[in-house]
Amino acid sequence: MQALVYKSAWDVTLEERPEPSITEEHQVLVRIRATGVCGTDLGIVSGKYHAVSSVILGHESAGDVVSVGRGVTTLKPGDRVVIDPTYYCGHCEMCRTGRQNHCIHKSVTETGVSANGTFTDYYVTEDRFLYPLKDHVSYEEATLTEPLSCILTGINQIRLLPNFRTVVLGAGPIGILYSYALASKGVTGSIVDISKERLAIAGSIAPERWRTYDSFETAAAEASSGGGQVDLIVDTTGVVGTQVLPSLANGGYLMLVGLRDGVSTFNPKEVVDRSLKIIGSIDSLGTFSTAHYMIERQIIPAQKIITHTYPLARYREAFQALGCDLDGRSLSPSSQAIKVILQSV
Repeated sequence: MQALVYKSAWDVTLEERPEPSITEEHQVLVRIRATGVCGTDLGIVSGKYHAVSSVILGHESAGDVVSVGRGVTTLKPGDRVVIDPTYYCGHCEMCRTGRQNHCIHKSVTETGVSANGTFTDYYVTEDRFLYPLKDHVSYEEATLTEPLSCILTGINQIRLLPNFRTVVLGAGPIGILYSYALASKGVTGSIVDISKERLAIAGSIAPERWRTYDSFETAAAEASSGGGQVDLIVDTTGVVGTQVLPSLANGGYLMLVGLRDGVSTFNPKEVVDRSLKIIGSIDSLGTFSTAHYMIERQIIPAQKIITHTYPLARYREAFQALGCDLDGRSLSPSSQAIKVILQSV
């Protein structure tokens, strides 16, 4: 089978790999049909995020059941499914204390990072990580389930009120999905991006009553009727960090979800005195089924967010559309795409 394999920074290639086989009773072999290109994939390829050499990339996927282990009773060959790639054992200290997204086995089980992922034709997982996919939901739309579940995990850490003055930094797929997830809870706000081209795309697909700006200061001023302070800032870029703390109202939240190295400073006295909350969030934690429901019921307009699709063999074009130039070894803010999907056919 064909597989997109990571060797080292800027060195990824399509390789022939043996088709995986079922070795345990609760495993399922899935024929992958579509996989979303994630910011994590771009981080790995560009050397900004660590992955195991020779690992198959990819983790936002949907496909068809090919075969099942003898202990599987809820799925059968031919079933359409979406995959939850966040493995957890359920027994370690992290899992037993409600932190399954930080399962201690993550260093060898993280799909597309430390364990083989889904930019390929076939993938084996356990039945507990598969969710049935209704016929009216395309494989491509279903790939947004995993990133949406990560977003819902972040939102669950906030004591959210619908009248929160909100700014989302970054008009990529995570920023757009955050705006829709927040809108589903009655929140209105703004999306900010430095790319005017990407912002124009975002403006056409943003939730009703959400606005787009190319300046955080302008967005904050508009949200607060000129006061410049807001209740919730979501930084999906990974490059802003705590420098926006002065723009948080007392008791406000700064949600950090962008995976970029960097150094930020803040005054602990200010955080304490103004009851500010700085929250980091990664992966999915008990939210995949909710995300699955929201995609299925079209609460999230997945098709609008997907701007580009390519066959797996054209992965270089797909990465280029997101500003990741494999040949030029450069990663820049994209002005061409929001969500890009690679299809296995």
